Amino acid sequence: MKPFIFVFLLFLVLLQRSYGQHLKEDQFNKRYLDVVVSLVAIDIKEAERVADSLRRVANTDEQKIKVYMLWSKLYENKGDMKQSIQSAMRADTISNATMNFSWQATTSGSLATSFRQLGLLKASESFLRKAEVANENQTDPIMKMLTRINILHERAFHSFAQGNYLDAKAYVVKASSYIQHNANDDKKALLIKATNDQLMGICALNLGNLAAADSFLNSSFDKIKTVESNLKPYIYRAQAEVALARNDLKKAKKYLDLVQPYLENGSVEELSMLTYETLSKYYKESIDENKSLQYRSLFIDLKEKRDNVAKSISDDLIENLNERKFFYRNRLIFALGGITVILLLATGGILFFYEKQRNYRKKYVDLMEKQPAKMVISSPQIKPELLLNERVENPGNIKAKEVNMSKETEDRLYQLLLKKEAELFYLEKGVTLSQLAADMGTNSRYVTYIIQKFKGKDFYDYLQTRRIDYIVDKIRTSPELLDFKLSYLADMCGFASLSKFSSSFKTVTGMPPSAFVHFVKMEMEQYNL
Repeated sequence: MKPFIFVFLLFLVLLQRSYGQHLKEDQFNKRYLDVVVSLVAIDIKEAERVADSLRRVANTDEQKIKVYMLWSKLYENKGDMKQSIQSAMRADTISNATMNFSWQATTSGSLATSFRQLGLLKASESFLRKAEVANENQTDPIMKMLTRINILHERAFHSFAQGNYLDAKAYVVKASSYIQHNANDDKKALLIKATNDQLMGICALNLGNLAAADSFLNSSFDKIKTVESNLKPYIYRAQAEVALARNDLKKAKKYLDLVQPYLENGSVEELSMLTYETLSKYYKESIDENKSLQYRSLFIDLKEKRDNVAKSISDDLIENLNERKFFYRNRLIFALGGITVILLLATGGILFFYEKQRNYRKKYVDLMEKQPAKMVISSPQIKPELLLNERVENPGNIKAKEVNMSKETEDRLYQLLLKKEAELFYLEKGVTLSQLAADMGTNSRYVTYIIQKFKGKDFYDYLQTRRIDYIVDKIRTSPELLDFKLSYLADMCGFASLSKFSSSFKTVTGMPPSAFVHFVKMEMEQYNL
């Protein structure tokens, strides 16, 4: 009962922790979305405070990406494009390192927007293509669709920059085909739909269709009228342009006045430049040449500032590119060197393995040729005359020390040794020389002499050899043993441990027991035994 209670309590703790982490993740995402969609537009200082708190608690790679992208947006709103791009680059680096295709598409798309705003269209195009590739690799169908829409919107902005409004319209129309209508859209979805309508309005305005421009811009505003967003001042500015095209100065002034609070609060350079350009047009139509020139001058100053930032960023990009090329070149050299070493080691390992297997195979064949059938006398019923016939002197590498022993005693002890072998005395764990001598009714010195003279080994080598010979024969004649564990085989032939058995087996046969078992199995399969 107690173990069950412990497991249950542990489950509750883990569940609570998991739920707590999930809750924290949800809270993090909610605060992040609030800042990105609304707070950055209405209270930049509070947005920075929340962004800073999110930076302190971010612990996953995705949360860190979100924080960097959030600060990129905040820096952009403060007019610091250099810091904005650097922050987005950090987010892009993490998304690349973690193979997070969803965020790769987002960070690349954001960088494409930033470079396009600076007039660096080639750099922007490069990141836009990267965003497209990453987006096709992400698995979330909803995120893939939303990112595809954002990429098409950015392509429309590229066409705006080149004055090609027909192409821009084609991109926005294509984006419209991907937009799904849902009554329960969240803030982000509403913002995407509103952006699409705003872009359609700008296309209609520049293509001379003022009624359509009005309709799209009003639709864009209606979608986010309850959501505070940085898109609103862009809509107001576009509506002012429509009013100016109709020569409705009063309405144009009304929309331009609505833009002013956003300029004071956020200092968004792109919005400021667009608004100054529209204000210059407005005062020109109002026949106030001084104010028209004043706003034109403000527009030119901002453009020059942006051009200087673009040049600075371009120089930084070139420098960073050279540094990265040097870094990646060195890393490539190290990687290639590492791969070469690994391949050489792997090749050496494979060759060593096959050579080892070949040697083991040769030793196995030699072993089978030397010991074809009998191997071990397994019955204790031995005829004396047979024992005498088996009297063979085999000095081997050890020369028996001369002892004062008669020929009759020597023959008698030899017969007793063979009898003990037939009784498989050597399979007894812990058997000793003195124990064997006592069983044979003699002393250890005489037994040592007999073993050295007729077996060519000292006692422990002889014992080891007899045990291995026994198990080799057993394995060959009892196929069912092939499926037993090596530890069982070790115990079966008198070894107290598997390590001692493996070591002795290799010493006697020249191969480990696992290799011997493998070759026996192969041989049996070959002959369908």
